[in-house]
Amino acid sequence: MKAVIFDFNGTMFFDSDKHEKAWERYLGKLIGRKITDEEFKKYVHGRNSSFIIEHFLNKKMDKETLMNMSDEKEGVYRKLCLEDKENFHLVNGLTGFLDYLKEKDINVNIATASNKENIDFYFNNFSLGNWFDYDKVVYDDGTLPGKPEPDIYLKAAENIGIDPGDTIVFEDALSGIKSAFNGGFAKIIVIADKENEFYFRDLKEVSGVIKDFSEAKGYLD
Repeated sequence: MKAVIFDFNGTMFFDSDKHEKAWERYLGKLIGRKITDEEFKKYVHGRNSSFIIEHFLNKKMDKETLMNMSDEKEGVYRKLCLEDKENFHLVNGLTGFLDYLKEKDINVNIATASNKENIDFYFNNFSLGNWFDYDKVVYDDGTLPGKPEPDIYLKAAENIGIDPGDTIVFEDALSGIKSAFNGGFAKIIVIADKENEFYFRDLKEVSGVIKDFSEAKGYLD
């Protein structure tokens, strides 16, 4: 393998609970009900904000309105992250894995449904510049179709000059798995806890399921 591309949320940083809580608060006021666990799996995890908002409000909206609504929700999310100091860190084993990839000259990039403000937030708080080129990271800027379309992963591979067939993707969400699979990536490794492991084990798109990055090196061959 010549490269590794990472999803961020729920993969490099366990923050699904923060996103769920932020979406629950934000959308709950708009639609007047709670979002179910199944809806979170299908229509929230790994999706960009525009898709989520339009899906739950059941209507198409102009780009400016969508971006403003997304910014409001992400502000709630970032506040929740900072309040939970104990869990505000990268996933176990990830920094060691990133150091190893750097040592071996294996290219890395990030392909995420997060917006620019969140990317800035992560780079500032997690020192991601130690391993990633900020200008090559692909995030939701409204120019590409969201996952499960393959565009975001293909762009991330293009930005580092690597063919998808030589690249491993680390993901945590069904929409992201489908995105990488649709893009023809060599391996898709899922980060999942024991409670959710069964959900991914039998998917044809998945090459392996691990709990954190302490198990990641074995998939580089």
